[in-house]
Amino acid sequence: MSIICDYHMHTYLCKHATGSPQEYLNEAHKKGLETIGFSDHCPVPVGFDTTSRMNISQFDKYVDMIRKLKNNPYGIEVLFGMEVDWVPGRMEEVYTFLDSIEYNYLIGSVHYVDDIPFDSPDYLDIWSSVEKTEHIWNRYIELMTDMVSSGKFDIAGHMDLPKKFGFYPENMTSFLEKADTFFARAAEFDVAVELNTAGLRKPVKEIYPSLDLLRIAKKHNVKITFGSDSHAPDEVGSCFKEAENLAQCAGYTEYQRIGKNGIKKTIQLLDRN
Repeated sequence: MSIICDYHMHTYLCKHATGSPQEYLNEAHKKGLETIGFSDHCPVPVGFDTTSRMNISQFDKYVDMIRKLKNNPYGIEVLFGMEVDWVPGRMEEVYTFLDSIEYNYLIGSVHYVDDIPFDSPDYLDIWSSVEKTEHIWNRYIELMTDMVSSGKFDIAGHMDLPKKFGFYPENMTSFLEKADTFFARAAEFDVAVELNTAGLRKPVKEIYPSLDLLRIAKKHNVKITFGSDSHAPDEVGSCFKEAENLAQCAGYTEYQRIGKNGIKKTIQLLDRN
């Protein structure tokens, strides 16, 4: 396996992850990773989705937790990132906060459509009709397109997240057309798309994004990264071989490595032949 970077890792501060950051680092060493990035949920906008992210008062603790891992005996490069939700109407508040802190990279994500957390198991009833399913998928990709078009993010997170529970529109044509625009914008604004292996741990049992979508990404020459979206130490670097195979099936021969100071390089994927 040639993947040596995992840019999507959480901490217990998000209220739905377990283990200490040190345990995540130890697992990264076991998996042979050379660069890891913690990207816990941004606490801004203040008051948004408070059950699934740190409070703003805990942010300094988050900074300190990651800082303490940087000089580690493994020689692993530890980056400081965040997963930032795209919240229409409140992004200026987010940008003001981001301008006041130092970070290595940002993952942009969408977890809400019409103020509904569509990826929550507590809201499965929202998938009860064809119309709702179609609306969620299409509104989701519109929001993701707005997010990458902002030019504020380095990575687009789990870009077909609505498939988490296995619910799809009866006709994917509209979504795929919008996805083509999304990837064009991602390429224009140099936003990489992550291959997120957490989907393999969800009911859909599939990496985000799907092979069909990844082929569209390749058509637009969108860069890719890899993330486990780990919420427990043993999930760090999980199923990266499967993710590497998926990338190669889509025609990718390299992926992006983000280092300190936001410096980005490309790394070759191993040839399977």
